[in-house]
Amino acid sequence: MKPLPGQLLLLLGMLMLSIATPAARAQKLLADVPEQAQGLDIEEKVGNTLPLDEVFTNADGKQVRLGDYFKDGKPAVLALVYYKCPVICTVMMEKIAESLQDLDLTVGQDFNCLLVSFNPAETTQDASGRREAYLAGYNRPVTADVRAGWQFHTSQAAAVKELADAVGFKYKRLENGEYSHPACIFVITPEGKVSRYIYGFSYPARNLKLSLLDATEGKLVKSVGDRLLFFCYMYDDATGTYTLQVIRVMQIAGAATVIGLGGLIGLMILSERVRRRGANRSSTPALARANDASPRVEQPAANMG
Repeated sequence: MKPLPGQLLLLLGMLMLSIATPAARAQKLLADVPEQAQGLDIEEKVGNTLPLDEVFTNADGKQVRLGDYFKDGKPAVLALVYYKCPVICTVMMEKIAESLQDLDLTVGQDFNCLLVSFNPAETTQDASGRREAYLAGYNRPVTADVRAGWQFHTSQAAAVKELADAVGFKYKRLENGEYSHPACIFVITPEGKVSRYIYGFSYPARNLKLSLLDATEGKLVKSVGDRLLFFCYMYDDATGTYTLQVIRVMQIAGAATVIGLGGLIGLMILSERVRRRGANRSSTPALARANDASPRVEQPAANMG
């Protein structure tokens, strides 16, 4: 067997390195995860129904049944946090507030935004303080619907544990009293079912809007622009975001071209008909005048004899 050329050996070596590197990186990343954070991955449960009969306490100190937020056909954005969290939850809540300001949908009117603390030691005062701070920065009138639809809750340990299990969210109380947990928000259908997971600390308004449109199967569409947005973008499970579907854009462009050409042809036909009618009308008087000016030929009288 002949030895392999040097270039081929180099290529094979690079190929093996490229295959081995991701695995090595994954092992390193796993090793770098702090022990208190291991095992806290999200277990996606799309289509699962929330525990709608569970009761939580809102920022007004009232006991509310979770299912009451889904009686009027609105989807919801759900976040499991704790209000005294020093870093992660605070960033999440601020990013949610920024996204709600950028949305051309109004919280409480088009959808609800529900935050639930998984720290049973937190109080209604903690929830109310957070709500008032974010409502103060909302760039729309804070109506009764807005206040009712952007709610911050406290909970009993058993109730929030059932809610967390329903969406596949895991958290762990640490020795110092803080909690370890993933960063993720959830989009819920009007029927109270899990529709979409949005990970991390960035919730772009377009992605959030598309998630809400998906959760309502397009029923939240308010304009032609929304309809095109909903039609042209599709959720990509691999990237966890919405991507532009080129084929759908081409379909819309093709349809627009056909409609445009049809309109142009129709306009040309109409214009030609108008031109012909105008030409016929102008030629009729001239023809009549020509007939009047022509010499008349007298016919000889018939011979009667």
